[in-house]
Amino acid sequence: MNHNQLLDQQISELLHAAPQDPATASAVHLVATVLKTIAQQLNHAYFFLVTDSASNWLLTTLSNRHAPDIEKNVIYAYADYTAANVDRLEMNSPDLDCQEYGVLEILLRVLNMREVDSVIFFEGMNSQSGIEVERRDLEKLCEKQISRARFSHQQLKGIYQRQRNSQSKGQSKSQN
Repeated sequence: MNHNQLLDQQISELLHAAPQDPATASAVHLVATVLKTIAQQLNHAYFFLVTDSASNWLLTTLSNRHAPDIEKNVIYAYADYTAANVDRLEMNSPDLDCQEYGVLEILLRVLNMREVDSVIFFEGMNSQSGIEVERRDLEKLCEKQISRARFSHQQLKGIYQRQRNSQSKGQSKSQN
C-alpha cells in the first residue's frame, strides 16, 4: 500500500472505533481529514513511541536554553524502531517499551492530551532533528474545519428551507 492508502486505512479504523452516533462520527471524519493533511507531510504512516508498562506514552519535558523557566511537554515519535529503542535503552528503565502507532491515532490522541504541548516526529535514525506538530495548532485547524462544516450545513439547510417554502407556495397557488 502507498502512503495515502495507509492513511485512508487509518481513517477507516478511527471511524470504526468512534462512537457510532452521527454527530460524533461526522466530527471524527472532519478531524481525520485535517489530520490526514498533516500526516501527508510526513514520510511515514506509522511511528514508534516509548511507553511505560501501562502503555502510557512517555512525556519529555524540554526547557528553553535561553529562558530555562519556559518548559513544554513533548512526545517523541520515531519512524524507526531502532531509534526509539536506543532512546528507550538510554533511559535505563526496565518498565519502558516501544510500541507502534498509526500517525493519525497519534495526532488524534495528542488533541485530547492537555498536558502535551507537541509531538515531534523523527523520520530517520537521527533523533536530533524532527518535525514538531503543536497541539494548539492541531486544535485550531480542527476547529476551523468543524466551523466550516457547520457553516456549510447551515447554508444548505437555508437553501433547502427556501426551496420547500417556494414549493409549498407554488402548490397553494395551483390549488387556488
